[in-house]
Amino acid sequence: MAAIKRLAVYDVESTGLSRHFDQMVQFAGIAVDTDLNFIKGDQLLLDVKLRPDVVPGPYAFAITGISLDHLEKNGIPEFEAASHIQQWFKRKNTMMTGFNTQGYDDEMVRNMFYRNQLEVYDHEWKDGNCRSDAMLAVMMAFALRPEIMNWPTKADGSYSLKLEELVKENGIEHTHAHDARSDVYATIELMRLIKRKDEKMWNYFLSLSDKAKALEMMQQRKPLVMVDYGIPRSLGHMSMVLPIIADLNNTKKMHCIDLRYDPTELLTLPPEEIRRRVFTKAAELGEGESLQGVRSLTSNQCPLSATPGVLKGRGDLMERSGLDMAACMKHAEMIANDPSFRARLQQAMVSNFPPAEDIYQTIYSLNMIDYSEQAVRSRLRMPTVEGPGNTALPAIVKADPYQVGDQQPKDRARLFELSLRAKWSNYSNEVLALNSFTQPELQEWVEHLKRMWHGESLHKDHTTLARFNKDLLAVRAERVLTPAQEKALLEAEAYVQIMLSQIDTLESMSNDLAKANLEAEAAKAAEAAKVTQELVGAEPSEQSVEEAVVTTLVAREEETSLSPGL
Repeated sequence: MAAIKRLAVYDVESTGLSRHFDQMVQFAGIAVDTDLNFIKGDQLLLDVKLRPDVVPGPYAFAITGISLDHLEKNGIPEFEAASHIQQWFKRKNTMMTGFNTQGYDDEMVRNMFYRNQLEVYDHEWKDGNCRSDAMLAVMMAFALRPEIMNWPTKADGSYSLKLEELVKENGIEHTHAHDARSDVYATIELMRLIKRKDEKMWNYFLSLSDKAKALEMMQQRKPLVMVDYGIPRSLGHMSMVLPIIADLNNTKKMHCIDLRYDPTELLTLPPEEIRRRVFTKAAELGEGESLQGVRSLTSNQCPLSATPGVLKGRGDLMERSGLDMAACMKHAEMIANDPSFRARLQQAMVSNFPPAEDIYQTIYSLNMIDYSEQAVRSRLRMPTVEGPGNTALPAIVKADPYQVGDQQPKDRARLFELSLRAKWSNYSNEVLALNSFTQPELQEWVEHLKRMWHGESLHKDHTTLARFNKDLLAVRAERVLTPAQEKALLEAEAYVQIMLSQIDTLESMSNDLAKANLEAEAAKAAEAAKVTQELVGAEPSEQSVEEAVVTTLVAREEETSLSPGL
């Protein structure tokens, strides 16, 4: 991997927790060099308008206090924001990072690119780029060098690793928590603190973003110290693991065994039983069936791992983590002496994506977007449409989603659905003003809006109208809100009412157009039947006209119908 020259530190604030159905409303990115000095003029600050198919989450706006009125007046469409963000990330030898970006923000960015016709992954790896996560650096410090920082504690005496509490405990100014720009500044100061107090650990942390080196270390299949959020905080988020075998679906991931636990029972289990115990909630397992210690390391996710030498002279860390080095090595030997276990573990850990209920959920489960499909997507982004005031609009504003889908038979449904939604969710006013739509696509868009607003939640974090109303009551009952937070919720309520009215208006428009189209088709069919009868010298009967009308309408419906299965 080429040497990193630029760290793109960023944060997003969003409408909720769903990476598929929510969206970012604020983006803040500030670039620093490898000494963590600001790069003059290298920043990106964006406000983003809400898409019509997103129901705002009351909890999100109660936390951030972001004004929906401000977003409507000053924000840009997600389609445009996606392009600005991608270009900011894609500069050579850049590391993307932030606080908990791998756990949330990176996924929000990927899904935004996916929805808006952009390449999904290129910014993460092309031209010497990579990604990391400053929260992982904090976690590594907590696990391996806790003396370099002050650690905030909760009322029960346990430690907190929340950004706003960490910066406060360490004397870092952070006046506007959950404001994207303020969170970025706070993250950079935390990174500077770690680098200043233990530069050797900081540099090692950065080296873990080199996925080739990380994979090489994992493939040695020797005991490693592992730091991971899934290991209890009471154990310092640290344990000793043995990499065993690569994942069948992802060669960048290796399945590991936590060596703190005696593997005797695990080594006797068949693949299906390992799988059942690993993927079943602990509360649903029988007594004595709990299976601890099956973990994984993924080379392109900055895996926090090191050789056991990192613990040399640190008996305090071993004691806190409850690790017995001799027992760990014995357990590693037991596993190594059972070579057939590798195949059983690999088979047990085969992952399957759950069936997608909506095209927004298919970023990983459908085929990869190949060159030909991306070429179609890229053409939709070209500024070829003249909008109001001679403004340049992307080609998608006048594109027919049905024709777009036909350009890629392999993934016709994906291209159709995503192009239709990107068109209407970003440029509905322009589409209506330019009359650049057909009745069938308007009907598809209305049906999509009704599913998103009035349907069942498609994911545990998917906010619908029913959930909005429920969460609104709950958040006001549970929290003491600041004036800004209460104002944000009032604006969210008003926005919801406006959107419900707009959906009704669009549905009425669609129905009126459908009726007008049917009447026009019926008139044409009747006229055709009359002409036919006149040509053969007979008076047209009411039955023959009616049959012609029915035949025409059936043909029309078959022509315009599209059932894109996922």
